[in-house]
Amino acid sequence: MKREKKLQNQLWKERMPLIASFFLPFFILTVICILHDVYPFGEQCILHIDMYHQYCPFFTELMDKIKHGGSMFYSWNIGLGADFISLYAYYLASPLNWLLLLCPQNHVIEFMTLLVILKISLAGLFFGYYLKEHFEKNHAAISIFATAYALCGFSAAYAWDIMWLDCMMLAPLVVLGLEQLIKEKKVLLYYISLSLCIISNYYIAIMVCIFQVIWFVITWLENKETGIGAWIRFAIYSLLAGGTGAILIIPEAITLGASGSQNISFPDTMEWYFNIIAELGRHSVMTEPYTGKDHWPNIYCGVFVLLLFVLYLFNREISWKKKLSRGLLAAFFVISFSNNILDFIWHGMHFPDSLPGRQTFLYAFLMLAVSYEAFLHFKGTRFLDVIAAGVASVGLMAVSYHFSDGTILGESAATATYVFLGSYIVVLLIYFYAEECIREDVVKKIGKIKKATREELKKIMLSFGCAAMLLELFFNYNVTGFDTTSRTAYVKSMDDYHAVLAEAENQAQDKGILFYRTEELERKTKNDAALYGYRSATQFSSLMNLDVSHFYQAVGMEGGKNFYCVNGATPLLSAMMSLRYVIADNAMEANPIRTLVAESGNTYLYENKYVLPLGFMMDEDVIDAWDYSDLDEIEAQNRLAELLGADEPMLTEIPSESVVGESTIDVQEDAYIFATYESTTVDSMTEEISDGRTKSFTKVSHGYTLDLGYCTAGTQVRIKNSNEERVNITAYALNLDAADTAYQTLNEQTMEMTSFSDTKITGTIDVKKEGRLIFAVADDAGWKLYVDGEQTDPEVFGEAFISTYLTEGTHTVELRYQTPGFMVGAGFSLACILIVILIAWIKQRFRFKK
Repeated sequence: MKREKKLQNQLWKERMPLIASFFLPFFILTVICILHDVYPFGEQCILHIDMYHQYCPFFTELMDKIKHGGSMFYSWNIGLGADFISLYAYYLASPLNWLLLLCPQNHVIEFMTLLVILKISLAGLFFGYYLKEHFEKNHAAISIFATAYALCGFSAAYAWDIMWLDCMMLAPLVVLGLEQLIKEKKVLLYYISLSLCIISNYYIAIMVCIFQVIWFVITWLENKETGIGAWIRFAIYSLLAGGTGAILIIPEAITLGASGSQNISFPDTMEWYFNIIAELGRHSVMTEPYTGKDHWPNIYCGVFVLLLFVLYLFNREISWKKKLSRGLLAAFFVISFSNNILDFIWHGMHFPDSLPGRQTFLYAFLMLAVSYEAFLHFKGTRFLDVIAAGVASVGLMAVSYHFSDGTILGESAATATYVFLGSYIVVLLIYFYAEECIREDVVKKIGKIKKATREELKKIMLSFGCAAMLLELFFNYNVTGFDTTSRTAYVKSMDDYHAVLAEAENQAQDKGILFYRTEELERKTKNDAALYGYRSATQFSSLMNLDVSHFYQAVGMEGGKNFYCVNGATPLLSAMMSLRYVIADNAMEANPIRTLVAESGNTYLYENKYVLPLGFMMDEDVIDAWDYSDLDEIEAQNRLAELLGADEPMLTEIPSESVVGESTIDVQEDAYIFATYESTTVDSMTEEISDGRTKSFTKVSHGYTLDLGYCTAGTQVRIKNSNEERVNITAYALNLDAADTAYQTLNEQTMEMTSFSDTKITGTIDVKKEGRLIFAVADDAGWKLYVDGEQTDPEVFGEAFISTYLTEGTHTVELRYQTPGFMVGAGFSLACILIVILIAWIKQRFRFKK
């Protein structure tokens, strides 16, 4: 019994460093959540940047598909419609995301919070496991270095970018698997971990793969006896891991080809972003995470790393070959962060649009592994080495602060860094003084101090140093990680939205309408449709169809490299997008173009007067004559209305006045008012109407038309800007007769939808006059069009939408969708998995026979 208990205690003792590698970061992050009032400890949440605008809506859409059905190939709740496989591959492919099955419907935010904490904690666990296996020593200090990896600058800056955390989490296993592949001819850990890395996020996996090539060369040179076989294994299993991810990579690559990320242009000249000495100051504790466009990397991984790295270089027990290779690799990383060509290559032949240094977790991996090795080989360090390391690290920080911009490295960061560095230097000096005293050649001179006492002093200093390291990591992450926003504000209207959307669905069903779209006058995010569960014509995604964005911009709506939005849509445009309902946060939006049909709390649902089905006919002569490329947004719409039969301009200029800080429109006649403005850097504007209505316009610098709403005669509209600058606006009144004429022309011949699903639309249309059937569906590669049962090559309307020419008579039309490249990718993935299984089976048979 005593023997069993002793064995159990020994087992727990062996496991404790790894257990602590997970629970130390988990505990620290939980305490930080409590301190930051994160729900359920307060009313805040860690939604930040893309986590706020993209991940929460996309996670909600994924959960809806998992729990309630719906195709994994396509989603109508993201923009005009989006390929869901490629979106899943880009944003949602982490296997851990399938835990959404256990998530309550209204707690996606909390699920993502726990997911972030779990992934960061697993990063600590896996790095701790790497240290244990690589160095073949199960020291308790593993957990400290593992926590430093988990809470490094990459984690603090990009914890909100959930899809990147998987590669940070898995990287230590990939490296360990690579080393086993070289040294022990074991391949499964490398294959499985790299495959998961590539599947979880192909983009960050590119950086992991680049690092693996470098690390392979270093490790092979240190183990040359493995011969050419290591190269063969590395090549084969790297290709097999990449091929295993083909089921997601190929569809994603095809979709990205039509997005704003399609162009690759290698830099013509070499540039340096900043002073490298100043860059090294980013090692400081409490350094503000940088996510802007000036390329400053988030390289913090503990101030103690500065001391230990220098001690590593001085260490007498570590071979100069190891020190040379790792020192050069660290220097290569530092240069890469500042050099435009190397930065371009590291980021997959792409310049990052802000969020720089996305490979910094690999730099942290290297620096912490080296630092841990220096720690293990303290016996190879001398008292004078500590003094030299202290002078070098403090001097480096002093010089870097001298060359740094105060906004990049603040005074508080400098002070905190000096405090922690000073503490570590003192601890190490006392530790190594005691170490020197224990040596046989010195012990005679210090005979009065017992050896046991000196050993005790060393243990105390070691414990104090580890405690200081944990305190530093906690202090840093508490200041730099987990930015928060109000959870209450994010979810406050959710139940009301669901109530009015349910009413909209009931009304549509009563009318026999199978498909319609809904939009908001003031939205929380450009992915609100995915967040609340409705079909819209707006999205923010790196995978969105760029041609749609270009069309939107040409006609006065909002568009950019990775978003398009119906802000600024006139009734004619919203009708063409099949927008039937509008959600607003006030009860004063009823007017001649929309009617109030439902309300819940402070959320109101309006039905548009002008709305077209998903398919409608347009005369071929009109399409040929409507060359909007040389027209401004107002002229483009007036020209279209004219071609559709309007006798007068649809949008007519009315008087307005602009001064510094605001513009004024005195409305002379009842009218729906729009406004355009000159190019500006102003980010937001606020509309104030004399009848008490107000409206906010964000991202005004995008240049979309302002929808000022319906105003009666005598109303004054004031438009104020956030920068107190003069922004010259031009106001327009909507001619309802002209809009109605254009609409009726399009509404004369429309498709009657007979069935609708995520991936298949069928309908019939009675064509009285031949022309072009236009679908309010983006011309994505996965759509196939069938007319009267025969597949037809579709044409494109506005360079963005599916269309086809139809002759007179009754026609059946059908649209079917399948993710392009999915079947090919699935075939590659299956083949690679079968090859790995086959190789493993052959090896097993060979061993058995032997």
